[in-house]
Amino acid sequence: MHDFLKSDRNRADILAIQEPYIDSKGRTRALPHLRVIYPTGHVEHFGTPTRPRTRSLMMIHTQISTNSWTQLDIQCADMTAIQLTTASGTYRIFNIY
Repeated sequence: MHDFLKSDRNRADILAIQEPYIDSKGRTRALPHLRVIYPTGHVEHFGTPTRPRTRSLMMIHTQISTNSWTQLDIQCADMTAIQLTTASGTYRIFNIY
């Protein structure tokens, strides 16, 4: 995966990752040109016994303006979703484990 991200840094704009590596602090690894989007509540509730393990996340290229997308509030560790607005319309993108 790392080789793909590194070699295709200008071709992959939105990535849907399943079963991501999550370290002991609740974070994954990403290259500097990617923003990591965790499922709603992941950061706030990481490590609590009632919170299931995160199995979905998204990475968005920094060339996509943060003004053009928002994370959708879905209370599930297996789902990550964004709403992207472009000149051609509004799209909802889901990553469902």
